[in-house]
Amino acid sequence: MSRRLLSYTSRALKYTATTRSLSALPACGHTPAPYTGPSKEEVLSVRKGHVNPAVHRQTFFRDPPLFVEGKGQYLFDEQGERYLDLIGGICTISAGHNHDKINGKIAAQLGTLTHTANILLHPNLSKYTKAMAKKLPKELSVIYFCNSGSEANDLAMLMARAYTGNLNIVGLRRAYHGASASNISLTTLPLYRARTMPTTNISHTMNADPFRGLWGGSKCRDGPCQTLRSCDCVGDDCSAATNYAEQYRDHVRTICPPGAGLAAFIGEGIGGMGAALQQTKGFYNKVYDITKEYGGVNIMDEVQTGFGRLGSHYWGFEYHGVMPDIITAAKSIGNGFPLAMCATSPEIAEAFANSSLHFNTFGGNALQCAAGLATLEAIEEDGLQENCALVGTHFLEGFNKLRTKHEIVGDCRGKGLFMAMELVTDKASNNPLPVYHIMALLEALKDRRCIFGRGGLFGNCLRIQPPMCVTLEDADYTLAALDAVLTEYTEGKLDVESFNPNK
Repeated sequence: MSRRLLSYTSRALKYTATTRSLSALPACGHTPAPYTGPSKEEVLSVRKGHVNPAVHRQTFFRDPPLFVEGKGQYLFDEQGERYLDLIGGICTISAGHNHDKINGKIAAQLGTLTHTANILLHPNLSKYTKAMAKKLPKELSVIYFCNSGSEANDLAMLMARAYTGNLNIVGLRRAYHGASASNISLTTLPLYRARTMPTTNISHTMNADPFRGLWGGSKCRDGPCQTLRSCDCVGDDCSAATNYAEQYRDHVRTICPPGAGLAAFIGEGIGGMGAALQQTKGFYNKVYDITKEYGGVNIMDEVQTGFGRLGSHYWGFEYHGVMPDIITAAKSIGNGFPLAMCATSPEIAEAFANSSLHFNTFGGNALQCAAGLATLEAIEEDGLQENCALVGTHFLEGFNKLRTKHEIVGDCRGKGLFMAMELVTDKASNNPLPVYHIMALLEALKDRRCIFGRGGLFGNCLRIQPPMCVTLEDADYTLAALDAVLTEYTEGKLDVESFNPNK
């Protein structure tokens, strides 16, 4: 065990919640600068009048804060009020807001060279690629940098088809892989499914969800939180995983000729927009073998799970004990800077390069690589993977207690700082709590200075994916705020019906 990991373990053993009041956020040494920009009213007016409604209609909260500064795990509004960021720009802020080292590296690069495109030689691409390759197994040693998770998944689809010569790609239900014209059909959450999207050669199989799926129960997840329904699995032998894998086999059998015709299977390390949807233990091992039987390659979408967020592992595929042929990554990779990647084997990369000319204007430019390398180093130097394991486990153990206490907490799940809580009308039925009830709860949590995300098939889940520098004290404050708001809801003290869109 490393010296740093020992220090984190020792910290976990010594830590107990302090007796201080949890009515205020933990202390923070940062003072935001005075704000002199446009008012919140002006910002909202422009947003409503000129920003595409596909964007402005997603604005969270009835009374949204105007965030103008960040530091670490905190956001500050125009009045200087501080909030705990528990969604991290949708699982994107890894090392923390306004990170000194990352900011310094970006500023230094801005002073020398920002962009040439990769038809010309610059050193940063080589430096960053070399550093990233050290975080990956030799089977994934060839890297293509781009700008977003959607772009990375587009690349993965192109590579799989170029290498196999096949077209069929199979994903999982209740998954999210982007919203570009080519991969939106891989995304299987109703809010993102447009009637006009192309679906040719894209299909889906059951996601191995032990909470809402047909199979699985109290022994099927790897992590502190299990479902409440019973399970007959023994050790790592998960019968639910076998059942879900056989569904995949049957699905592929119906769309492909015997032993051929499959380009790829794609799945997330843990479902992101599906709200920390953890597949049953051993599911990916079984599915990956079936993919190979039909001539396909396996793609692991690490857009939200990569870079140590799971705590126990740096990558989601390591957590599942599998070796994909292609991985995609984004979000935490740049700590908020637009950056993503697609990594694969030399053989697949060569087949892709031979299939057509592929060019990305900004991918891997000098500024992007400086931001990425600085983020990679900050995650390592700040011990953020270890912090994810420590603080994430503390969070999840607290969620278990809240589930025992509150009837509307149907499930809690996750690994490291990749977590969710699913809210239901009651545990007997597990019917999803209506969305407008969730919006009322989110507003009440915001008023207690906690910014949560929302997700899941029914939009009834609280998503918790904070910056990876969040502390045990922050976790205790969050748990206390959640307990208070859930209690207010149960006692009928929240004005829920004012959020009802039908009134």
